[in-house]
Amino acid sequence: MKVYNRNFYDYIILFSLLAILGSELLISEIQYVIALLGIFSLGILHGSNDLFVIENLNSNSQKPNFYKSLFTYLGVVLSFVAVFYFIPIFALAAFVIISSYHFGEQHFHHKLQNTQSFWSSLFFLIYGLLVLFLILSLNSKEVILIVQDMTGLLIASQFLNIVLFISALGSISLFVVLSKTNPRLKSSLFPNVIYLILFMALFAVSNVVWGFASYFVLWHSIPSLKDQVNSLYGTFNFKNFLRYFKKAFPYWLASIIGMLIVVWLFKDSKNFLSLLFAFIAAITFPHVFIMRKLFDKD
Repeated sequence: MKVYNRNFYDYIILFSLLAILGSELLISEIQYVIALLGIFSLGILHGSNDLFVIENLNSNSQKPNFYKSLFTYLGVVLSFVAVFYFIPIFALAAFVIISSYHFGEQHFHHKLQNTQSFWSSLFFLIYGLLVLFLILSLNSKEVILIVQDMTGLLIASQFLNIVLFISALGSISLFVVLSKTNPRLKSSLFPNVIYLILFMALFAVSNVVWGFASYFVLWHSIPSLKDQVNSLYGTFNFKNFLRYFKKAFPYWLASIIGMLIVVWLFKDSKNFLSLLFAFIAAITFPHVFIMRKLFDKD
């Protein structure tokens, strides 16, 4: 356990540096393949085992019927995809807000004593917006096209930059305020500055898919998997990860099948990247609330 804790982020930093190198050395087609493999494997996996997680959190509840749970999960995910199709602007805005909050929560929940406070929640949201809009602003040309394809709305790059500036200012301010009562947060200042510099370097040299996948898999999905395994089995190690994977596999497979269905249904009206981000949003929506409960339990 100590080895995993001590070296965990060292490995993530190492792979992030390799991602920066890969963005320069690998052709775009290879980058897309690796990025999609990462998203479809660890990225989807970390959010597809929600039913098993919530079952274990609710120790007093009866064990649900597997197939009922499976179809309920698919129904929620596909319903959110439908919202993306019929009310895309609303769904995209909801995705940005919910995902940003979840990114910030995953990154800082161990550093704050009261994660349920208003200021903690606001900090999670603002920091998540900072990371997300770093990706968007540094890849504005691609992002503008994707947003236009998803919603029909043509956004200006200045809008992305303004949100980035406001979220950066807000993150700094809230970090200072919360550090006064959270010594663990205060002591994390230097590494988090280094992380942000690393993110900027990665996103600046990457296309939007490579940059997003690198952050989503390395800095969000893997730490989330670690937290889930720790909560469910007490210790994060390879044996417990395999136990987790065996439980998660049916839901992960269902998610992949759901993604294929979405691509097939909307292949003539939306491009693949738009569908991919819509599906990630659909999985993120229920996942955020379940992880909120997991963090509160811990």
